Amino acid sequence: MELAVITLENTITNQEISRSIRDLHKKKGQPLAIRFSEELTHIILEAPCLYVIDPNQFDDKTVIDGQLRHSSGCYELHPRSKGKTINLHLDSELVAELELIRSRVNSKTQSEVIRELFIRGMRSYLAEEEEGLTEQSEAKSEK
Repeated sequence: MELAVITLENTITNQEISRSIRDLHKKKGQPLAIRFSEELTHIILEAPCLYVIDPNQFDDKTVIDGQLRHSSGCYELHPRSKGKTINLHLDSELVAELELIRSRVNSKTQSEVIRELFIRGMRSYLAEEEEGLTEQSEAKSEK
């Protein structure tokens, strides 16, 4: 699995920053691995998605490996290679629907809205499929 990584110099200031990141992950219930380099000179933070309150708090020696995105109240650092770009041709009705949804949830990007629609659609499809299988098994048991 790809991980987002932040490597900080092991200083008192960076230890406090690491603790704040750890606390934010605990608050969100998200996984976070904190380890040190062999020489104990660097703090290494790794997670599938790293949550950071303010990316400007890092000094110029900090190495950030991932893509930084602004989210509600904090920043998310995602692995660089995560996700693929696709060309998706949508009909005008679906585009209008997406724009309507996006206007209602201003904090989300269009790609986040599309991802959420796909997830909801798959859940709905699987529920319908499961319901159909249940009806078929009930019909067989009645015979």
